[in-house]
Amino acid sequence: MSGTPGKTPAGTVVTLAIDAGGTFMKGGVLENGILLPEPYLEQPSRSEADAESFTAHFAGLIIRLAGAYMKGSGTPEHDVTFRIGMAFPGPFDYEQGISRIRGLGKYEQLYGLPVGELLKKELRRRAGLPGSASWMQTLADADIAFGNDAVLFGMGAAKRYPGERLLCLTLGTGLGSVFMDRGRTVSGSDGVPESGMLYAETFEGAPVDGQFGRRGVLALADALQARRQGDDVIDLAAAAVRGESAALRVWRAYGERLGRMLRPYAASFRPDRLILGGQIAKSLPLFGASLTDALLPVRLPVLYEDDLLRLVFYGADMLFD
Repeated sequence: MSGTPGKTPAGTVVTLAIDAGGTFMKGGVLENGILLPEPYLEQPSRSEADAESFTAHFAGLIIRLAGAYMKGSGTPEHDVTFRIGMAFPGPFDYEQGISRIRGLGKYEQLYGLPVGELLKKELRRRAGLPGSASWMQTLADADIAFGNDAVLFGMGAAKRYPGERLLCLTLGTGLGSVFMDRGRTVSGSDGVPESGMLYAETFEGAPVDGQFGRRGVLALADALQARRQGDDVIDLAAAAVRGESAALRVWRAYGERLGRMLRPYAASFRPDRLILGGQIAKSLPLFGASLTDALLPVRLPVLYEDDLLRLVFYGADMLFD
């Protein structure tokens, strides 16, 4: 979704980058394409709220982020062009800014609504309130763009490896993915699914998303009789680090299955490297060897990116390129 068409940006382009997760919203600021160490803000998502309450809450974070930047930067107001780039969970019409989320226990009441338009309307309303800061009108005129968090992660990673082909995965609640070729997303060619993502693909008769995120790890642990009552993924990782054989088997099996699932895509797409992010990816030392072995004969470096949010913020800025 765009703001005012045909605007000539002021000298300082400020991107307010927001990661709207199901539990927390996190916001950072990029100035002329460089992520600043401050401001950084975090607040509960309130993803269960009605559309009006959520929009007010979301707009509040954007305003606080912009206000913190204006206060701390010393940049003249007339020299600033704001942009708002947002990572939002799917399903979502990212071009139109319309939520398609339903049945996932988050953002249910935004279904079918133009989130970008609602935000812009709220920002304009607040800019018109008596006593509002003069830069609020500039903020209300900001272009707004949305992207999938896993795709933005890949876009941010591609900034680090601009001349390469990358297969990027986020391993957390589910499996997020994106295929990048020299900074551009790929879909529907070189063995990449038409959607450009793997979550809806099947592996051994079941959707990929449910097999390689949290539910998949726990189901695998149950199948291998390796999970004590109440154990979660973090407990299985801790047990494996302690050397407990049952937990080690789970992670070896996880890596082997992930490698076999990825192998045909990697063989066709031929990435220069596989980059992993997310909570489960922190356990790469536990499953990396079996993953690498299962990818054979495809050989590629497998890297863990420990600052996923930083790359998502850079990806949010790249939405406007």
